[in-house]
Amino acid sequence: MAWSYVKMSMFGTAAAYSEDDEIMAAVVILTQTPRKRPWGGSVPGHKTYKRDRIAADWQLNQDYFVERPLYNEEHFRRR
Repeated sequence: MAWSYVKMSMFGTAAAYSEDDEIMAAVVILTQTPRKRPWGGSVPGHKTYKRDRIAADWQLNQDYFVERPLYNEEHFRRR
């Protein structure tokens, strides 16, 4: 049905339809097209996991940013 409005407005006579009919045809087309989800954001029903982020931050600091780090400069040489 929406395609017939588009065909008539594009290929038919301009006097046959008013501006309101063209707006109505555009509304019909936009409401019948499937909407895609926007990229990103939260997903309804997505399973989340509780992570201990504070302990992970502390462990990272203990591994790398102390006087005697877990890994020395030899581990981080450039290739």
